[in-house]
Amino acid sequence: MEKIRYQNTIQDLQDLDRATYCELGPGRGVISLGLQAKGKKVVTVEAPWAVEENKAWAEENGINMYLFEFFTGDFSLIKDDVDCFILAHAIAHFRFSPYILFDKIYNALPSGGMFYLSTVNATSFERVMQFYRGEPIVQKVTQHIDKGFLEVLKDFNKTDMRQIWDDWMHVKEYTKPEIEEMFVNSGFEIHKSFYRNNFTHWKRNIVVKLKPHLSEEIIVIGKKP
Repeated sequence: MEKIRYQNTIQDLQDLDRATYCELGPGRGVISLGLQAKGKKVVTVEAPWAVEENKAWAEENGINMYLFEFFTGDFSLIKDDVDCFILAHAIAHFRFSPYILFDKIYNALPSGGMFYLSTVNATSFERVMQFYRGEPIVQKVTQHIDKGFLEVLKDFNKTDMRQIWDDWMHVKEYTKPEIEEMFVNSGFEIHKSFYRNNFTHWKRNIVVKLKPHLSEEIIVIGKKP
């Protein structure tokens, strides 16, 4: 499913036909490298403390990576003329208000520039069925922090107290109307907004056809006037 989602995202972005894309928090670079393979110019922004695997690929493939944190960093450090920012499946992890980042993206874009956001859907069929079965609709709080996050979390959690999302659990999952409202309140026009299912199952297909808000993924694309 993840492979299909990446393919669909890359196609969405290619269809926007922007001059320079900037992916925020690219991880292992699947989307950025996919766009580069399509002949698109891509730059990225990644946290300075990101694991080496999330940074080395960019230099190896000639992609400019700016190292600063989204919420406290200075977007004027981006010297490329970006006309499309990408935030793919990251907003659910935010501890700070997304409005902080939305405002920075809006101010960094030229008139006509675009902001592409994708995320899991808080009202997905899977979430509804979990709720129906009496199961938690968010990830469980672990007794012990995943060792892979022991160093990373120090840059997010400045206290000496354990937080329930220290090992990257979702802080909040959003609905499409919520995302659209944030775009509009930040000054964007909604260029396109839709649901998507990246894999199919006959039961889900029937339900989602009747109730699109039970789809798996949300995509909202904003445009700066």
